[in-house]
Amino acid sequence: MLLTGGAGLFVALTLYHQARSQEVAAEKALELSTIQIIKDLWITPNLRLAHDYEKLGSMPAEMYPDLSIQSSQDMHQVAFAISVFQIFEDYKTIYTHDKTGLNVWLGNFLNWSQSDTLQRLWPRLRINYQPSTIRMTEALFCAANEIKALRAKQGQVSYEDYQSAIQKLALIFK
Repeated sequence: MLLTGGAGLFVALTLYHQARSQEVAAEKALELSTIQIIKDLWITPNLRLAHDYEKLGSMPAEMYPDLSIQSSQDMHQVAFAISVFQIFEDYKTIYTHDKTGLNVWLGNFLNWSQSDTLQRLWPRLRINYQPSTIRMTEALFCAANEIKALRAKQGQVSYEDYQSAIQKLALIFK
């Protein structure tokens, strides 16, 4: 039986919507699978390097020869920095599906990016990330340093100061 007029259009739109919904679900599943693989193959080994530092002898320092790892604390800082930078990259992977909102994430990232330790480690760790993550991280560090300069000048930073920085970052990341 041939559907005509509105009924045919309705069926076609329903089929299209179902197909598109399945496609979006498959994309989300792939993104989450990728994030889990990264955690298993990248984050977890670095956390183990930090956790088992004393048992591993010179291995952590050999694996990151440009980072001057000389203690368990150094390796913990490297592992944590890698986790933070990976969060930045994972956000770039999932942001189209995230309902939290860009400004919330940028507010958190802006706070974290004020860390002198993260900024010190970044030049040696940036080789591990996509160009879009590198641009994002460097923009965050720039904005974070502006916030730090405001704090040094004014003694404190207001909500409005943070919101201004977040709005500038949001324009870059949209």
